[in-house]
Amino acid sequence: MNNPSIRSAVTHMQIHAQQADVWKKVGFYEHVKKQPSWLLKFSLPTPQQVEGHYSNVGDTCRCKYSDGGYLTKRITNIVNENRIEFEIIEQSIRYQDTIKLLGGYIEVNAVDGENSLINMVTYYENRIFPQAISSIFIEKVIKTMHQFVIQDMQAQLLPKAFSQIEVA
Repeated sequence: MNNPSIRSAVTHMQIHAQQADVWKKVGFYEHVKKQPSWLLKFSLPTPQQVEGHYSNVGDTCRCKYSDGGYLTKRITNIVNENRIEFEIIEQSIRYQDTIKLLGGYIEVNAVDGENSLINMVTYYENRIFPQAISSIFIEKVIKTMHQFVIQDMQAQLLPKAFSQIEVA
């Protein structure tokens, strides 16, 4: 990427679950059912309706947002139980003229038999000047969104972890 306006926001978080179990819960912002934080509500339109799939290369997932806009992702690569890559092929949400989302990936790696490391990366083109200042805020919002998604993945796995503890 030779374009200096193209940037990435990267988030790494470890969660308590095995890689195969985490992989089954991998999803995107639009798939989280709980309400987003005040920062996300203030900064991003809220997902309203999702259509499509993200299980296979070539699948598309289109989400309608609270501002009336859409965001459509196409899956470009999947490494089973490890990595899902996507590109943004449609964007009509409110900040489309200032921040163009390009794509990214979610990666799940085993740390040990009990824990996994989630890496989330979002690529975007920042069209807001001065870029050095605006990118700080944009990266903060994207990383908050990443954390929101990863925390939801962990929450989906908690009932299983608690039932295993109770049974043992």
